[in-house]
Order: sequence, then C-alpha cells, then structure tokens
Amino acid sequence: MKFIELKNDKITVTLCSLGAAIYRLIYDNNDMMLSPINEQDFDKEGVFYNKTIGRVTGRIKKDNKIILHGGPHGLCHQEFNYVKEDNKVIFTYVSLGDESSYEGTLQVKVTYTLIDNELITETEITPDQKMEASLTNHSFFCLGTSDINELSLKLDSDSYVVYDEKLLPLRKETIKDKYNFHEFTNVMKYGDIDNYFILKNSEVLLQSNKYQLKLITDYQGVHLFTDYFPDGVITRLTNVDHHRAIAIEPQDDKTANLKLEANKVVKRTNKYIFSKII
Repeated sequence: MKFIELKNDKITVTLCSLGAAIYRLIYDNNDMMLSPINEQDFDKEGVFYNKTIGRVTGRIKKDNKIILHGGPHGLCHQEFNYVKEDNKVIFTYVSLGDESSYEGTLQVKVTYTLIDNELITETEITPDQKMEASLTNHSFFCLGTSDINELSLKLDSDSYVVYDEKLLPLRKETIKDKYNFHEFTNVMKYGDIDNYFILKNSEVLLQSNKYQLKLITDYQGVHLFTDYFPDGVITRLTNVDHHRAIAIEPQDDKTANLKLEANKVVKRTNKYIFSKII
C-alpha cells in the first residue's frame, strides 16, 4: 500500500495504490472527504472509502451468492501499479477471472488529474471477452464538517431504483415527494438513503455551510449512501463511525444490461470541483 501526493495552490490530494483510491483531499486547509486517521484501517475488510469499486458495483447475484462491490477480491482490495506524471497519477491493474470469480480478463486504468480546484477521475476498462463490468469511485464527502446533517444536496432526477429484500436492483420508480432534491435539500430530510438516482443532466451539487462540491459526470446516474452503517473506523474531524458524510457514487444504470463487448474500451469521466461559499 503506497501513498502518492498531488498538490497545487488550491488542493492537496493523497492517493493510494490500494484500490486506486483517494486517501485524503484537502481544500482551503479542510478535509473534503472521509479519511481514516489510521492508515491501516484503509485496508480493513468492508471499508470502501473513496476506492475504485468493481468489477461490478453494488450488489449482484452470482452462483447463488450475493456479491457486494466485487466481493472479497474486488478491485478495492487490489494493489494497483502506478505512474506519476506532473499533475496526474495513472493506476493500472489486470483483473483475472480466477481471482475474482468473474469470467475473462479485464484491463483497468484509473487516472487522477489535479487542475486548479478540480480533481478529475478517468476510468478505462477493456474486457478480453463479453462480460459484466461497471466501475465507480466510492467517494464519501464531508466538505469540512463532521455532521452529515450539515450537508445539502441538489440533483436533477425524476426516477430512482427500488431494491428487493436482498438489496438487488428491482425496478425504477418515479420520484414524487420522496427523494426530491431538485433544490438544495438536507441530505437527511428523507432519512437514511441507499439508492441509485437516474440523472437528467450531468451535475450533482453538495454544500456545507462553507464549501460546495460540483460533480460533473458522464455516468447515467449516482448512488447515494448516507453512511448509516457503523464501521468501527475513526476518521478525521470526528470520533464517531457513522453519519459523518454522504457517499456519491457515479454509476451506470443498475437496471440496464451491464455486459461489455469483447475488446471494446469503455471510458468514464468525473470532475470534482471544490469552491468556497461566499
């Protein structure tokens, strides 16, 4: 597990080779994302903080088992190779079928680029045969606060995914009064959230009382998770282990066919733009 720093006059971001992850991001001398105080906690089972998730995000049923975020040998638990080039770090990994219980081999490339007040993530995956695959970054955002109740969210979505009793994607439902984030709304207004939202445009906005995050993504939607599961990990800014931040995970449509064609490169880009609220 190696740590690599990118820095300019606006942002300092510490990346990690384990899971091609963001370990810590500081803007205006404040932590914008959850970051464990103890580095070894980053390797704890079930800790997905700001890591690359795959081969398949979320829960899927495979061989009569429910697999979460790629399972125990998923990408978030793998050591990536990396190269640092000026203001970017390029992570690469070859996911073999026999290590992940999936078919075939998947070439994975994750690039982080720091420009001014933006962190840009680019994922590129290439399967050697037709296979199911979809990646995300499991980013938890706190925006300088230790209390999730101080965060407000805005996104343009008219539908979200409903899950069955095993938390597998079931169907889409239209947003009415529930989960209406068309204007800035406290993230806990509707209680805890663990749902996927189809985006009508490419932007998601998150605010604390001091800072704003603008996410621009070319994924079809985002999965939101309100950090309600205590994980026993102490992070910066707080001594509690849940309800510290909200995970915003750009993902492909969970109800769509996620099968990729052989040797076809799939690219996705996210821009995380941080600013002060005047």
